Amino acid sequence: MKFYDITIPVSHHTPEWPGDNKYERVERKTSAIVSKLTLSSHFGTHIDAPKHFLFEKKSVDQLPLNLFVGKFKVFVLKSKKLISLFDVKNLPIQKGDRILFKTINSNIVTGAKFDAGYVSLSLEATQYLAKKKIALVGIDYFGIEAKSAPGHPVHVELLKNNIVIVEGLNLQKIKPGSYQGAILPLKIEAGDGAPARAVLWK
Repeated sequence: MKFYDITIPVSHHTPEWPGDNKYERVERKTSAIVSKLTLSSHFGTHIDAPKHFLFEKKSVDQLPLNLFVGKFKVFVLKSKKLISLFDVKNLPIQKGDRILFKTINSNIVTGAKFDAGYVSLSLEATQYLAKKKIALVGIDYFGIEAKSAPGHPVHVELLKNNIVIVEGLNLQKIKPGSYQGAILPLKIEAGDGAPARAVLWK
């Protein structure tokens, strides 16, 4: 069995979403070291809970674990700006699938600066995935939707259909295909999102 860690490290070298809290770790040394961490709930590899945009909906700690563990399908797409309906409609996608999209974002996701030109998911492709009733969708950058999209329609469409969003995946070394995996967020009470450790294996 081979394991693949697809998590972006929580590090000073990892860029934060513009306007979010900067990551900071401060050590307190006595007879042991205990660190104070400051970071956004959407820093690095993380999940978006429905509460992120639908304020009265489920928070991170209310999501069932079976959403995050099991079979994952990795699809490699060559889209240069938007993942379109054309890109996804012929993919072997079924109800309950956990889908990860590897794009040209994999060339920039480990960079030290935020790149607003990342590939994102179009609303038409999002609506198609919602109709398919998938369980989870992930992407290889820190946002699944184009930056500053008015009204955040992609997020809203996914989250209102109870589709968990995973952002900030490092899929550089991952080939397309089926994997077993786990993407487990911190259990943050009433959390709108949470950093996660993401692992695939075959």
